[in-house]
Amino acid sequence: MNGDTAMHYTSVRIRERKGRGLIAEASYKDEATGKWRKVSTGLEATGKRAAQKEAEAWLSEIEAEWQRKQQEASALTALGLDADAPLTVSAYVRRYLDGKRHEIEPSTFNGYTRYLDKQIAPTLGDMELSKLNPDTVRAWVAKLSEGYSAVTVRKSLTLLRSAMNEAINSDLLIKDPTRGVKAPKGTRPKPNALTVEGVRTVLAVLDALDLTPQLLGIKIALFTGMREAEICALRWSNVDIERGTLYVDEALGRDGAAYYLKDAKTTDSARYVTFGGALADDLRARRERVEADCRAAGVPFDERFFVLGDIRGGFLRPQYLGNKWRELAGAIEIKGTQGTRPTFHDLRHTFATIAIESGVDVKAVSAMLGHSNAAMTLNTYADATREGKRRAALAVENALTVGGGE
Repeated sequence: MNGDTAMHYTSVRIRERKGRGLIAEASYKDEATGKWRKVSTGLEATGKRAAQKEAEAWLSEIEAEWQRKQQEASALTALGLDADAPLTVSAYVRRYLDGKRHEIEPSTFNGYTRYLDKQIAPTLGDMELSKLNPDTVRAWVAKLSEGYSAVTVRKSLTLLRSAMNEAINSDLLIKDPTRGVKAPKGTRPKPNALTVEGVRTVLAVLDALDLTPQLLGIKIALFTGMREAEICALRWSNVDIERGTLYVDEALGRDGAAYYLKDAKTTDSARYVTFGGALADDLRARRERVEADCRAAGVPFDERFFVLGDIRGGFLRPQYLGNKWRELAGAIEIKGTQGTRPTFHDLRHTFATIAIESGVDVKAVSAMLGHSNAAMTLNTYADATREGKRRAALAVENALTVGGGE
């Protein structure tokens, strides 16, 4: 099909069918066969003037529909799709993702592909793209919500909505079929952080053990709130032990079974993090051991070596760090504030919760965590901020009471 070719109809004419009212009729030339064909429709009007207006409106509609189909066929051809085959939702979303493959991280691409395969394709996948509408999408969201978490449903809808917006930009759709459809809010799970006593228990156990790279990674998480993938990607060149600072600008991403280095999660994730004397001593001891290993192997120490890696330049895989934490947490039977065993990511929650409860400014905590803004930190650690506000109120009350008694 040629998107620049328009359907040319003869002018519409009105005629009466015996006992069946008026009809509008127009002829057009079928360019595939060269033959003339007719289309017609029944009219509601009974008077000739009103019937003529109704017929002309009908003719405008079918001409506009023809033009839309021509544009859609042209857009499909431009995308490398078969213009004569029905374009399904799955086919288009997959094509949309393929176009984004080089713009997003492999781990993100793989996640989107899973949402397509598991949440979109089974129920909406075989539907023709042009037949998708808000009611259908709303019913799909409701069905998904019966078996999946609010987060999964929300991310699936976000993917579908992004693809549909691209379809509009490509002239495949006129209106967004996801318009007005809302994702379930759900409830954000509360952080299962360790208490201060729990942290002290963990640190006491760690201090009694030989400091392996995995155990050092656990300490880094507790004292800095860094993400698992950031800790494993941390290089010596980004660590200033004397000043007590480290710079987070890389993380490890995952593409199937393979890991790869990538920039920090967001522009806000690239950040400086400070730490105290306890972690400084551990980092110093770790560096001395790595330098000793280099001398023994006849290998020059390289500042680009990973802190938890080996002297060949390799990094520690995040899964090994997580496995070691699970092993340790299980051995000491540690529980978090929600009464369950904390995950490695809960060590990040632990850092943030204790920092806020200790009166650290929320903006400072947000910057340390690499959150995009303080509101995100507040939304995640609302309980901790409530405790901080309670203590602040008591401090003000005590100050006022003491001042009033003098």
